[in-house]
Amino acid sequence: MWFTLVASHFWTMTHLYRTVPGVPAPTGSQVTLYSIGFIGLALWGFLLIGLMVMDWQTFTLPDSFTFTGIAVSLFLICIEAIFLGPTEDQVLLTKHSLHLTSPGGVTDHGNVFLTGPENLIFGRIAAIVGAALILLIVRWLYKAIRHREGMGLGDVKLIAMIAAFLGFAPAILALFIGVLLATLYGILLVLRRKAAATTKLPFGSFLAAGGLIAALWGNTLINSYLALFR
Repeated sequence: MWFTLVASHFWTMTHLYRTVPGVPAPTGSQVTLYSIGFIGLALWGFLLIGLMVMDWQTFTLPDSFTFTGIAVSLFLICIEAIFLGPTEDQVLLTKHSLHLTSPGGVTDHGNVFLTGPENLIFGRIAAIVGAALILLIVRWLYKAIRHREGMGLGDVKLIAMIAAFLGFAPAILALFIGVLLATLYGILLVLRRKAAATTKLPFGSFLAAGGLIAALWGNTLINSYLALFR
């Protein structure tokens, strides 16, 4: 089902111009970027599905999967950066960089900005660190309050893997979906008297499911949510 969805999504992106008036046909570099992205999406989904099953059965998230996922994601990001246009994805940091060189003397060094590749690569690294820190803080707070482990480091590495491939905002969406699914499942177990307050749940499985959902429909969900405030 995952590979079918990925293939369908790829076909839609590359043939959108045939069904939507006014949409131009993709250029060769755009088709290359789409191909790289969706090949990576297929491989990444394979890793996430494996992690989902393993955590459900064994309560473990092997480093060989999470670290491989992070490495593959960063490799694909570097390849994607190569195909960016001259000004594509660049970010302006300061409009005019002025420096006082001497009393009464000012030198204008022009604008300061991150090029597209720098923004793409550094932004993704920042996303990995930021997403991992969130779960590390949650893990630390739970242990400080309850005086016992509530979350494994495997979950931290998994959210870092999701952020490496999707970016920070979709990773937070995946975390939200994972928490929501785990909560609903926990409530169901309690209602059926198959769990108590201290019952261990395979949170990584729900987080992986959130990552799969965010990968295909994350931008649509985020944009729909933001539209509520406009």
